[in-house]
Amino acid sequence: MLNWLFIFESCISGLLAGFLSWLTYHGGNPWNLIENFQTGLMTSGMFCGLFAGLASFLPIIVMERKLSKALNYLVSGFVVGFSISVLFGVVYSLIIESIINSGTTIPSSVIRFFWWLILSIGLSSSFGFLHGSIKALCRGLMGFTPAFIVAGALTDKIFIIDNRYMLSFLFLGGTIGLGFSIAWELLKEAWLDEYKGWGINFRYYIDESEFSCGSSDECDLTIKSGPEVSFVITEKDSVHVFELQDENFGASVNKSKFRYRALVDGDKINVLDKELIYHSTLSRTREEMPELS
Repeated sequence: MLNWLFIFESCISGLLAGFLSWLTYHGGNPWNLIENFQTGLMTSGMFCGLFAGLASFLPIIVMERKLSKALNYLVSGFVVGFSISVLFGVVYSLIIESIINSGTTIPSSVIRFFWWLILSIGLSSSFGFLHGSIKALCRGLMGFTPAFIVAGALTDKIFIIDNRYMLSFLFLGGTIGLGFSIAWELLKEAWLDEYKGWGINFRYYIDESEFSCGSSDECDLTIKSGPEVSFVITEKDSVHVFELQDENFGASVNKSKFRYRALVDGDKINVLDKELIYHSTLSRTREEMPELS
């Protein structure tokens, strides 16, 4: 089942990124680095940086209510997203300028397609860097590329021609958020669900080789109290393993205490007042689990 809360948060992140980027806009075509290099470079950098930061900020605020942690993610996401996108923008400009100076004629539609493709690669690279994972980069690319190309083409043909710049920012932001969240959801491999009732559930994605839970803001999931790290979930031989870090703290799997436990789809992890249900696309049963070496 799709996580509609995450999709909604991502769309809001995109709309906010678009609106805030529009506030910094100073004239000219904001999405064309060839005709308006400085404005286009700053606009694309601001947009990608804000989206990378807000896409992490909002879920933390909603699900964990940890402002300090959310702000750290916002700042780090913005810095990485801005820097990488600006770098890709400069490379794009140099490539296009060298081709034009060589006398080669390129249709404007091809140049625009290449620009939106470069921007999607830049933003995907930002998420790959933030997660420390090539897998995260590829998942982002699957969502950003079609979203940027489709939304970018419509932006060029409708909003920019009619000088509706604010609408171009909002439309691009909303579409990017939607494409990113749907791809992230469809390509997820393992996650923890915390059901909150009324059809709402908080979803914590296990995107890296280690997922940590504890009271520290450095953890992937931060809880109200307890040790800095209560438990971690590590991946070994394509199997996720629950590892209790503090035996004096009441984290359990299926209401039983384990120091180590190989997880299967549907296992329930209880920590404080949270009940986290582990899910995996492998959907193995306990009887099918391989022996861990």
